Amino acid sequence: MSDDNRPEVTRTKAAVRRSWWPGWIWAIPVAAVLLMAWWLLRSLMTGGEDITISFADVHGLKQSNTNVVYRGMNIGRVKGIKLAKDGKTVEVTAHIQDGATRFLRSGTQFWLRGATPELSDLSSLTAVLSGPTVMMEPGPGKKASHFDGKVRKPVISGGPEPPLIYGLSLKGAVGELTQGEPVKLRGFPVGEIKDVGFHYDARTGQLSTPVTLALYPSLFHIEGAGAADRGAALASAIDRLIRQGLRARLSRNPPLVGTAQVALEIAPGTTAAEPAVVHGIPQIPAAPGGGLNSIVDRINSLPLERIAQNLLDTSHHLDDIVSSPQLKDALLQMDATLRRIHAATAATGPQIPKLADSLRRTAARVESAAKAAQRTAKAAESTAKAADRLLGGASSQTGLQSATSEITEAARAVRELANYLDRHPEAMIEGRGGQ
Repeated sequence: MSDDNRPEVTRTKAAVRRSWWPGWIWAIPVAAVLLMAWWLLRSLMTGGEDITISFADVHGLKQSNTNVVYRGMNIGRVKGIKLAKDGKTVEVTAHIQDGATRFLRSGTQFWLRGATPELSDLSSLTAVLSGPTVMMEPGPGKKASHFDGKVRKPVISGGPEPPLIYGLSLKGAVGELTQGEPVKLRGFPVGEIKDVGFHYDARTGQLSTPVTLALYPSLFHIEGAGAADRGAALASAIDRLIRQGLRARLSRNPPLVGTAQVALEIAPGTTAAEPAVVHGIPQIPAAPGGGLNSIVDRINSLPLERIAQNLLDTSHHLDDIVSSPQLKDALLQMDATLRRIHAATAATGPQIPKLADSLRRTAARVESAAKAAQRTAKAAESTAKAADRLLGGASSQTGLQSATSEITEAARAVRELANYLDRHPEAMIEGRGGQ
């Protein structure tokens, strides 16, 4: 076979083509990068600022669903919670929306609402399930991004103010007081608890629980006092109020079950006292007979054992009376008497209608007899008058006139009898009865 008649052989060649897609294994990293880019773009578009708030205790603050609230409006959200490097505080990172970043000043205050749920503040009870909420109160000062948070709402807002420090020496459960708890005068907050101490004097064997208060001049609203002399004006006012009977007392709000707090009040009947100073700190006297557990102390002072013994003796006497044979005999006799009364009533019951009917018929007959007697009396009186007229001219016939007079008297007597029977028909049966 010649070369021209040989079949033509087709050869296949392999070629390598390079694609821009790296492979499905890279889909997850690419999606993560796109998500981060979208989040970054969204953050840049919405704006805002990240801040750090240091708390001594976050009281179960939840990172996932905790908002930053100002005047009831959510202005930010908690992004992270971590322990500080020194281990003494907890740092909370929050993102504040762009519209509220102008309030981030050095005097701005943050606190946890619901950190210590109280019955006096029902809104704080929701924190038992959802955790506390970060609250913000704007203040003056320079721009800031790091703040010191508080456990409860600050007593004074609008920036720091130098307080006046006063001491107390109270009896009772002073250890239940907490730092930062408001001090109230007639229900208005005028300061806060700065410190609660506990000391034992080994030399005298005395226990002392000193309490330190911080009173703020701006909360007293002293008229005529400028910003520079508010402190001196408040010190003079407190000295004057102490002489007038200002005293400190432990109380609870609500009573008995609420949190412990210090209340200042004008105690009636107290003797004037000069303000004392202990270790350089002016003191506010304690109210006499008061205390957080005064009601409990009064209950404990009651003679409960004697009252209980009297109740026990009374119950024994009642048991003796109930179980006595005389009471049982009296009950049996009363039961027998009631049975006899019931039997008598049952026996005479059917005769009562007949007796009533007979009485009605008798009364009708008596009434008819009374009317007949009255008519007879009238007829006799008429006869007597006619006889008197007939014999009036015969003066010699005195015997006949006497008879006529007697007939007239008889007629009058019959008429009186008829009138009496008309008024008292029962006399036909019972008699006149002493009339």
